[in-house]
Amino acid sequence: MIGLEVGYRLIPMVDRDQGGELLDRVKGVRKKLSQDFGFLVPPVHIRDNLELPPNSYRITLMGVAVGEADIRPNLELAINPGQVFGSIDGEAGRDPAFGLEAVWIEDTQREHAQALGYTVVDSATVLATHLSQMLTNNAERFLATKRFRTLLICWANNHQGWWMVLSPMCCLLALW
Repeated sequence: MIGLEVGYRLIPMVDRDQGGELLDRVKGVRKKLSQDFGFLVPPVHIRDNLELPPNSYRITLMGVAVGEADIRPNLELAINPGQVFGSIDGEAGRDPAFGLEAVWIEDTQREHAQALGYTVVDSATVLATHLSQMLTNNAERFLATKRFRTLLICWANNHQGWWMVLSPMCCLLALW
């Protein structure tokens, strides 16, 4: 249901044997969003896709692409939050989650970028934040009719007084 396809240069980010921490980040995103939404976010199926450019990834929901970006696995992203006090050398880009102007920099430039007012994050955080934002923006897609009905019944069992108000709605859902 939720897919993450990565280009071949991003594979080390997923491979724990190569120091990749993306799997833990995705697990953290699912855990936080499950708490926020009140239902379990489905697993994220991660696979390599040799048809993607090497530094690209694609986020899919039910087989449909909802987000795509290029990242630099060995660099950090210095994001301009709106007011910075100078420029920094690096490769111009954009934060894929929020569309803010950004610059890919070496990790040795981190402190300088932060002193200028940039928010600096590693590439795994960039991808995890983008995934989190795409899942949040599309949360309604996870609640199929059957799931919604089950969630509604569980809620009604814990809130007995509301059952009288909700039962006509449940009858409509049963017919749906």
